[in-house]
Amino acid sequence: MSDNSTIAVESIAFPDNHIALAIRPLPSQKAEAIVEALALKPYKAVFLILGGVDAIDEKLIPQLTKLFVLGIARAASESAAVIIDAGGKAGTSALMGKGVASRGIKSNLIGVAPASKLIFPNAPTGELAAESNHSRFVLAEGNEWSCETSMRFELTNALVDPTTSNIADSPAKKVKLPSLAILVNGGKLSINEALRTVRQNIPLIVIEGSGGMADQIAAAWKQKATLPEDPEMAEIIADGNIQIHSLNNPINAIERLIQREIGGNQVLLQAWETFAAYDLNANSQQKNFQILQLGILAVGVIATALAVIQTQWPTLLEAVIHYILILLPILLTVLITATNRFKQGNKWLLLRAGAETIKREIYRYRTGALEYRNEPEQQLSKKIEEITRRTMRTEVNTTALVQYDKSKGFPPYMDTSEGGDDGFSFLTPERYVKLRLADQLTFFKKRSVKLEKEIQLLYWLTFGFGGLGTYLAAIGHQTWIALTTAVVAAMGTYLSYNQSESILTKYNQAATDLENINLWWNALQPDAQSNPINIDSLVEHTEQVLQSEQDAWVQQMKNALSSLRKEEEPTDDKDQEKADTSTLEIPTPSKEVANGQFIAKDADIEASTPSVANAENGTVQDATTPEQNGPK
Repeated sequence: MSDNSTIAVESIAFPDNHIALAIRPLPSQKAEAIVEALALKPYKAVFLILGGVDAIDEKLIPQLTKLFVLGIARAASESAAVIIDAGGKAGTSALMGKGVASRGIKSNLIGVAPASKLIFPNAPTGELAAESNHSRFVLAEGNEWSCETSMRFELTNALVDPTTSNIADSPAKKVKLPSLAILVNGGKLSINEALRTVRQNIPLIVIEGSGGMADQIAAAWKQKATLPEDPEMAEIIADGNIQIHSLNNPINAIERLIQREIGGNQVLLQAWETFAAYDLNANSQQKNFQILQLGILAVGVIATALAVIQTQWPTLLEAVIHYILILLPILLTVLITATNRFKQGNKWLLLRAGAETIKREIYRYRTGALEYRNEPEQQLSKKIEEITRRTMRTEVNTTALVQYDKSKGFPPYMDTSEGGDDGFSFLTPERYVKLRLADQLTFFKKRSVKLEKEIQLLYWLTFGFGGLGTYLAAIGHQTWIALTTAVVAAMGTYLSYNQSESILTKYNQAATDLENINLWWNALQPDAQSNPINIDSLVEHTEQVLQSEQDAWVQQMKNALSSLRKEEEPTDDKDQEKADTSTLEIPTPSKEVANGQFIAKDADIEASTPSVANAENGTVQDATTPEQNGPK
């Protein structure tokens, strides 16, 4: 049970005149209450420094000092991060304290340790002096190092939780804050800490060359094709989001690595910004296009209705109807001219295709699969450059793109954001399946149900008005048949340019393909799921299904728009329109499929999907056709 009593808080004055707070929670008190008692200044990320107070080789101290002072502490300061370590004046805690002091103690540095281990000026009992540059100490009940480990990770969870954390520059829609762990040196207890980071899906940066457990994990990671015999180490290597930083690397490399892991990656940030702008403007163009098309259909139906009324009742509002009938053809001409001039339908398709293509590359990048295994930032920047260049060589370049307002939540709202996706963190295969594959699968299924209801409603209305026209003819009111015919024609045109039936078919095909991929993945043994070849196959085939769905949707909508314009345009303009629509291209980067195959031969594991797995060239083929449609 939780304890709602007040947590004990006391001030500690160090000889260097630095004042810190010591929090002494009871075992029954929740981490959320501890966060409240800490009274932290606003922050944007949480760093866990692992390795504790274990002794470090004296020869490494100069290099590690530079790493902490010029690398980790600087990154923490620029990221407005809270830092959590062991709080003692030894090992990584001492180095972190020195690093924070070098930045003018601008970061929240919290030491979490057993209450009986640290020595404070006002409580001289214990084993190890408390590091004086810490701003807070959380002292867990217990007499051994490791009794505080659970509290350290529970506190981390509470700090990143948007419902309890003191987030700086809070957006309108709060999301979970980024966190990461950095392992330097470390003894036997550090393997448990590393294992907890993996199980909590916290990115782990291992400093190779710092000695101890860090070097053991780094060595095992480089040999990850053969998992270690130790079960805890095997789980760390198989499931961990691990980055290795050599102590011999330039100092600024660790700062860049940290920024990338917590979402400070400028390339990924710019990719999301471009997606957000394309997505926003695609929605705007779609809305305007649909308003114009519905306006054209409505004017046609209204004109027919007034003509029938004037025929049936010549004296009813004769002058008013006369002038309205003069104005309606003029209004219709204006709407058709605006549609052909502004080409909002084409712009909608191009911007939507560009946005979805960018999003596919973002998810590929975040998994680190295929071509993104080496120099991922350079690869992503090339892809985004190619997509944007091709998009802006179309009608889109005649439009001023409105920039997305980040205060509404960034990245833009997606169904996955409800599931805890921040849009920047690394995606393990399990998270990719949940946040990408399963999310899109749910989207297709929900939209299919909605589309079917819409199609059935329109067809029933069509049947109803058709029957009504027959009835009117039978009872001698043939004049009204023109109106029922106009309504039926309007609904048919609406169905035609919306491509509702084709979209429904393709949504079902895409959903089936994604279910087959998910089935194939779940059927793999755990060691096969950690095989890079299978991870590549999972990502590539999922994105191929989504890309083929989008490509076919764009082509179908292009054809529908071309047909619609031919019906609306004067004959003299049709040749020009043919030339215009022939330039509509899907802004998709050239595809490079590497190692993508459903049959994994490593370790004698064979896996295939009920879709069609082409073992010869390693590509997925849709059992129906590659015609998919309607991007999310």
